[in-house]
Amino acid sequence: MTRGLVSVIIPTYDRADYVVEAIRSAKAQTYRLKQIIVVDDGSCDDTARRVADVGGVEYHYKINRGQGAARNHGLRLARGEYIASLDSDDLWDADFLSRSVECLEEFGLDFVFTNWVKVRGGQTLPSEWLRDGKWRMYQTRRQGEWSFLDSAEVRKLFLKMCPAPSSSLLIRRDAIVSGWGEHMQIADDWYLILEMALHRPCRAAFSLTPRWRKRIDGRNIYDGRPFAEAGKKLHLRDYPAFRRDFRPLLSRRERLTLAVREAAYRLRLLLHQTSKTDIAERLKIPAVIARLRSPEKTFIGDSAGTGCGIAGDD
Repeated sequence: MTRGLVSVIIPTYDRADYVVEAIRSAKAQTYRLKQIIVVDDGSCDDTARRVADVGGVEYHYKINRGQGAARNHGLRLARGEYIASLDSDDLWDADFLSRSVECLEEFGLDFVFTNWVKVRGGQTLPSEWLRDGKWRMYQTRRQGEWSFLDSAEVRKLFLKMCPAPSSSLLIRRDAIVSGWGEHMQIADDWYLILEMALHRPCRAAFSLTPRWRKRIDGRNIYDGRPFAEAGKKLHLRDYPAFRRDFRPLLSRRERLTLAVREAAYRLRLLLHQTSKTDIAERLKIPAVIARLRSPEKTFIGDSAGTGCGIAGDD
């Protein structure tokens, strides 16, 4: 492990044009001590050639197993004291790493995460983390642009939602337990942080200053996907895995909370599917769904009003 080195893991799959721009944003960081690892998760396009043309990175091809497995492959190759993962459809501002490393080192934190904006065509939208205002209750201790979370707040926050997509994170390598959740279809980054927070006390900080951009083009893993499609993967597949995998680490109250929330998500999906029928219109079911979605969105990344949401796409 090299002290002060940031290992940047860029997973990609058939995103030749986008990954080149992501690599350039990583290379353009004002923080100079970095290792850039591109993990090609079985692309069939000309990703290999395009990455070679850019140069200055470590390129590794592997059989397609999903974004979590690709990130963990990069983690095994990482030499850095700090770990960051930039999705191939995302772009960092030039000072993303320098600001994050500065905060992590000055305050001895386990991880930090920053705000972002979403770019769809020519439109720029705020992140759901900023828009929905759930950060307010966690902004009790501030210094400059950073708000600090003690271990209890980290645990509470990440049991409830995931406000830290992979591209927003800088993590101390020795704080990582097993890595990204390879069996998760969407929530591999959430799994990573929640596992850290449940295994031992973690201290963190977040900034509301946007320092990266999520490009949405209809091919992302989560953002911009129809509610039913994303909801099934996140609520019916990924979310139950938290309660199953982390059961020994959860209190009885936490297990009950997760179970109730899971049941509520299943009801939302059922009502959403039912709302597409004629009888549903007569029973005003769409209005019921709107009420269920609006009071409290418990996940972040909900661009389509899904009430679910977590970022971390390739």
